[in-house]
Amino acid sequence: MSISDAGAVDALGIDPDTGDAMMVISDDLDWSDPMAHINALQAKIGGYIGFMNSGQIEQHMPEAAGRKRRIAVFQQYEPPGQMMQILDGLGEQLEAFDIAFGYGPLPEGYEQPA
Repeated sequence: MSISDAGAVDALGIDPDTGDAMMVISDDLDWSDPMAHINALQAKIGGYIGFMNSGQIEQHMPEAAGRKRRIAVFQQYEPPGQMMQILDGLGEQLEAFDIAFGYGPLPEGYEQPA
């Protein structure tokens, strides 16, 4: 899966540290066109919010019931500084809906494609 497929869920899980029901976005786009990248990310996040609000998250992962929701974006490429401000703003908007948000590099143990 990829950020480019707005209708697909890349990964679901329960965060072992926080207990949050987590939806993961696999962000494999570079930042050569920052606005297109942000637009793709916003579309994907919108799809994830719909997935949560419709109850599909509990259908696919019953243990998500009653847990805080979180969207995590794992990025292959580091965003430019001005895009980090936009990403932080997205996080603030999601918090208003009681959805935690985070972004950053791929977790340790994952390899980036050559």
